[in-house]
Amino acid sequence: MDIRDVVTIMKTSKAAVLSTVNESGYPESRALLNLANAKKYPKLADKAIRLTENTVTLYFTTNTSSRKITQLRANPKASLYFCIPDKFLGAGAVGEIEEITDETVKKEFWQTGWRIYYPKGYTDPDYTLLKFTSKKIRCWGGFAKHEFS
Repeated sequence: MDIRDVVTIMKTSKAAVLSTVNESGYPESRALLNLANAKKYPKLADKAIRLTENTVTLYFTTNTSSRKITQLRANPKASLYFCIPDKFLGAGAVGEIEEITDETVKKEFWQTGWRIYYPKGYTDPDYTLLKFTSKKIRCWGGFAKHEFS
């Protein structure tokens, strides 16, 4: 298994599980829409994930008013987990998340169906675009563990 296989897992997983550190120092996990999944987001799949050597960059959206944004502003360290349960494949990444404030980039990711969450569109103050950059990736596949950093 190589890093491209890990990217395939990330692109195929229906959701991404994001873990952040809360104010008490404990991890909190929640599912995010996986914008890299081409079946769900065909217009975003090529933009939402980038591979540079063994580093993966992923983009996600969320509500600015969410608890995860408060947590990420206090501590940008996070982990992501992707899986394909029926094939016993999984990939976990640790890294850091930054908020993207550039309206041009936010507009590039905008999907009209998201007005249900962000009524004012890509300029809605509650629409946040996040960029995750991996530091280390661990995965399971082919009956073995694999690590990339």
